[in-house]
Amino acid sequence: MKTKIKDKHNKPFPWRLSIFPLLEFIFFLLAYSSNHYFISFLLILVASILLSFSVHIFFHECVHLQKKYPTPINILFSLLLGMPFDGYRVHHFNHHTYSNGLNDFSSTWHFSKGTKTAYSVWNYCFAWLRQVLRLIRSPNPFDPAWGELAPIKTRIQPQKMALFICIIILALVSLKALILYFLLIYFGWVFTSLHNYGQHPPIAEEPICTYANKRFNTLFFNNGLHWEHHNKPWLSWNHIELDANSPRIQYAHLINPFFEKSHDRQDTTEQ
Repeated sequence: MKTKIKDKHNKPFPWRLSIFPLLEFIFFLLAYSSNHYFISFLLILVASILLSFSVHIFFHECVHLQKKYPTPINILFSLLLGMPFDGYRVHHFNHHTYSNGLNDFSSTWHFSKGTKTAYSVWNYCFAWLRQVLRLIRSPNPFDPAWGELAPIKTRIQPQKMALFICIIILALVSLKALILYFLLIYFGWVFTSLHNYGQHPPIAEEPICTYANKRFNTLFFNNGLHWEHHNKPWLSWNHIELDANSPRIQYAHLINPFFEKSHDRQDTTEQ
């Protein structure tokens, strides 16, 4: 599925969705303030899961909401993501351009010995930095219909600098804070990749799937309606509706990779 963007920017800012990065920050502070290493580690894992939902719900909506933000907002978003916010924008536009095809940086497929092969869930998630390297090396990462690449690249530079300064400050002020920040970002993107693997199981030529459970989609702001989002990416989260034709997965995205995956269009809306 390859759907081009429509110019539907400047919609109201999704304040409700910002609960996820706010909770991510709170759990990071709790992990830092704990004197017990094991508890700190558990809290940073919770913060990492919240980072995953921040990416897939809040920052994802922000990318589709507006073409650009003021520099302070870009920097704040970058610090919460652990990478330039507009770098994530490029990554996501690439994803919509190629929809889990082999040119998609986040594809769950790869070429191995000349054959299209599915990544294992462990390889895919723990080696997520591979996606960043592909993004950096790509001269034409997305369809021009999604926007101009040059101004986006210009905005990425100060975001990189802000991240570098943040890391230097953390190193000077507190080694513990620096380690926890690296753990947050690394495991946050591990969970983000796990979430993405669940949304795009490498089992068919069109592996963009929906998790239709009503409770999940109420709690997580229609995040399960992923096929519907790819089909109409210009719609806000609160305007997306379940499509009877969407391919379905039986389990929520974060746990779907560990269970049998299916394209059966089962009615899971009442679970």
